[in-house]
Amino acid sequence: MVVDSSLLLPPAVATPVQIGTRLGRIVAPLSCGAILGLIAGVGPTGAAENNAVTAQSATRWVIEGLDAESFATRQHAALRLIDAATNPEVTPQQRRVVEEQLQSGLDHPSLEVRVQAFRLLQQIDQAAVDAQIRQLRNPKIDPADVDLVGWKAFSELVGDDTASRQFYARLYLGHQRQIEHLIRQQQRTGGGTRVHRASGSESRYPAANHDLDRWALVLFADSILDPAAPSYPSARLMMSLAHSGVGPCLGSDQDDELVRRLIHQWLLRHRELGSVCDQLRIAMRYRCDSLAMELCHRILTDPHSPATWQTTAILAASVLCASQMGLAESELEIDSVLASRLADKRTAHVWQLIPSRKTKIRTQVCDVAMAMLLFRHQIDPRSAGFAELQADPTLIYRDDSIGFRNEHEREVAHQQARRRLRENGYDVPSFSRDVQSFSREMNEPK
Repeated sequence: MVVDSSLLLPPAVATPVQIGTRLGRIVAPLSCGAILGLIAGVGPTGAAENNAVTAQSATRWVIEGLDAESFATRQHAALRLIDAATNPEVTPQQRRVVEEQLQSGLDHPSLEVRVQAFRLLQQIDQAAVDAQIRQLRNPKIDPADVDLVGWKAFSELVGDDTASRQFYARLYLGHQRQIEHLIRQQQRTGGGTRVHRASGSESRYPAANHDLDRWALVLFADSILDPAAPSYPSARLMMSLAHSGVGPCLGSDQDDELVRRLIHQWLLRHRELGSVCDQLRIAMRYRCDSLAMELCHRILTDPHSPATWQTTAILAASVLCASQMGLAESELEIDSVLASRLADKRTAHVWQLIPSRKTKIRTQVCDVAMAMLLFRHQIDPRSAGFAELQADPTLIYRDDSIGFRNEHEREVAHQQARRRLRENGYDVPSFSRDVQSFSREMNEPK
């Protein structure tokens, strides 16, 4: 056991051995009920006859037993104090008396008493935490009756259900110190100031992407502090989750779904952080479909948004429409959007495939729109001249690979794509419109 050395001050006066021996004879025979009776002032016969015995003095006698010469007596006193502080029949006032006397024991002249008081206070605190964990895991307990540190803030983010309760119980047991520090910081600042020196949970990323608990702790910490304050950790998280392989690897079980909910709320609380395109990439990566659709709609209804945003939104909207046909199609007429973007000749990406070839391809918004029209009509864009196309696990195709080395290759591929679409019964020219006309249509009242 490691003891805080600041608590173990050298004794001011020596404690006679006789005190421990005498108190050992007093404390050893006492049962838990006797101690509780003494604390309440209505204990055993001896206490009833001596009206001068108070709750504080009774508990203090037992604490002095921690310094008895006999190990059995010291152990007996420790067990009685723990029982007196954690017994379900103990009133809050009685428990407070025991804890106050143990706190005073931290300044006792005896090293043994100081060490034992410190250890017993830790055990009492842990017993209280264990009781709250049991309440949290019990689905029959009302959420208002759960007083576990941080649970209220966590449940406001991800909801109160069996999965969230089980997950937070595990998270708290694994990272109790960090969570308590985080909540104290939030309460001290009122959520108005972000910690400038990041704590251990925020200063670095978890070592492994499959460590969901560590990632949940990072996202939780970054969600409950003020998003308007300077937020370097938040910006770093946004860039990493959007543009690298760093981040939790999620599947389809309950814990993965809960972390997905946490990411969704984290994005909502940082709407002004990073670009809309970055937020969309994260929402697509972690299947926050409703938020992703909202971001797609926001980008595609603004034809003047950057070309890179347009290409990402086109790919994301196509994925969402393919996976959630009813919802997505009702919010966004994807075929009309794609056809309207065939007139957008802005360059979104310039990508050099292989340095030794010295060959660069340029991706225009119209290229991505045509490739996704082919995809939606079950035509492989590669068969229509998009030779450099590469797959993407989130957005179907890498947007920087949907391009051409020169305008001649682009024109040949687009003509071939239109012919393939007409063979499938889709006449592209009949849907082609310029960007401004599409914007006017989207803004017209329905």
